[in-house]
Amino acid sequence: MDSLELAQVCAEVAIDKKCEDILILDLQQRTVIADYFVIASARNKRQLRAVAEGIAKDGAVVGRKTRRVEGTGSDRWVLLDLGDVVVHLFDAEGRTYYDLESLWADTPRIALRKRPARAAS
Repeated sequence: MDSLELAQVCAEVAIDKKCEDILILDLQQRTVIADYFVIASARNKRQLRAVAEGIAKDGAVVGRKTRRVEGTGSDRWVLLDLGDVVVHLFDAEGRTYYDLESLWADTPRIALRKRPARAAS
């Protein structure tokens, strides 16, 4: 699985867990830190934790272990380092404070992939 596919999987977990303002930034031509940042907003600490756990689980399923997790005790921010994809999960106040969108304002945004509609059962 390439890094863009992994970023899309992480964004899909955030969508499934009802995060808001989900964004994928393409950093490939900007830095060696990562190929992509995935940024999403959660409403509370519980949701932050659930999304982080879901991303770590789905990353492992597709063969990518989480290298490092920061901020799990925080109410405002969690970071998951999956190597070439770094996921930043924020509450509203934390996202405003860190303002990664402004810091990386000249970075291309990647459209979230559209999932096929599920058949009614």
